[in-house]
Amino acid sequence: MNRIKSVNLVFLITVLLSIVGSVINTWIFRLTGNYFLVLLMSQIILVIPSMIYLIIQRVNVAQAIRFKRLRLSNIILIIILAYLITPLMNLINAISMLYVQNDTTDIMNNIVENNGFFLSLIMVALVPCILEESVYRGIFYNEYSKVNVLKGMILSGFLFGIIHGNLNQFSYAFAMGIVFALLIEATDSILATMIVHFFINGTSVVVMAVYPKLFQFLETVYGSDKFNAEELIKSMNSGILDDMTLGYVIQSYGITALIASVLAFIVFKTIAKNSGRWEHVKNIFKRENKGITGYSPKEKDVNYTVEGDISLQDSYYEVPDIKSKLITVSLVAGILICVVLMISKELFTVQVPEQSTENFYTMIRLFIFNK
Repeated sequence: MNRIKSVNLVFLITVLLSIVGSVINTWIFRLTGNYFLVLLMSQIILVIPSMIYLIIQRVNVAQAIRFKRLRLSNIILIIILAYLITPLMNLINAISMLYVQNDTTDIMNNIVENNGFFLSLIMVALVPCILEESVYRGIFYNEYSKVNVLKGMILSGFLFGIIHGNLNQFSYAFAMGIVFALLIEATDSILATMIVHFFINGTSVVVMAVYPKLFQFLETVYGSDKFNAEELIKSMNSGILDDMTLGYVIQSYGITALIASVLAFIVFKTIAKNSGRWEHVKNIFKRENKGITGYSPKEKDVNYTVEGDISLQDSYYEVPDIKSKLITVSLVAGILICVVLMISKELFTVQVPEQSTENFYTMIRLFIFNK
């Protein structure tokens, strides 16, 4: 079995294991009542198939997922990039909320309220940025890119989106997955996407922790007749923008998203140039380079010493596996299962009261989609 078939089988097993694991997580939650253990266990179980894959393939994990050090200046630029791509993701999120429910805010609010800021930061930002990136960019994308980088970006982004299990999160997670794959090619390091992932998720935790207290403080200062904290928090947690139009959403979010995206491209280009990989990134989009991988025989790997000095080393060339096909039976089966779960959620999910969060379906959602 070639690696593409193996990786696609890993995806199918991950989906199936997630469903089975939801039952285990329900038991854990009822026994402990601890969301931290529930989400931590879900992340661990989800990464098991990929870890088994790496063991069977007998590869160096750091090399397989392209874990390499980054220069300090690039780390700073990557953090800036995380916030510059956020307005675009907010636009996509807002458009999707015109048509489908978004209950992520309610769930995150519940997590922050019941576990505190630091545990929430670990649950929502730190653990996912390491494990999810290792699986979806480190394993799936890196293997797909050996066949075709562009198709690998799209497919790995699609899988990253669809595993979230709802149309709302699928929309922006799909786009985010493609951006993350581009960032890996720009830096040749998965550490870059881990940083972006952490700051995007971490900022959401900060917002959920700070805003209610800020609103309550402003209500105390200005009075509830002028500043109603409860109403503002309720509107912030609203799961659907049913009173807005597409034109209004684009008008509200579009200009900011456009300006931020232009700045994001400039920062991205600077990161790629600092890494000595801008030419490589441009070559990805040339027709004659259909099978180009993340490693180029014409370039040097850029490594950085502790002092920040650049050390150039010959990069190794991996022959593109252009004969392999990305789509296999196991991949289609895994996608179909996710689609069925996604459609069923959109059709049959009802708003669950906060006091009923141990509901079986809610636990399935929390386990499978980690949100």
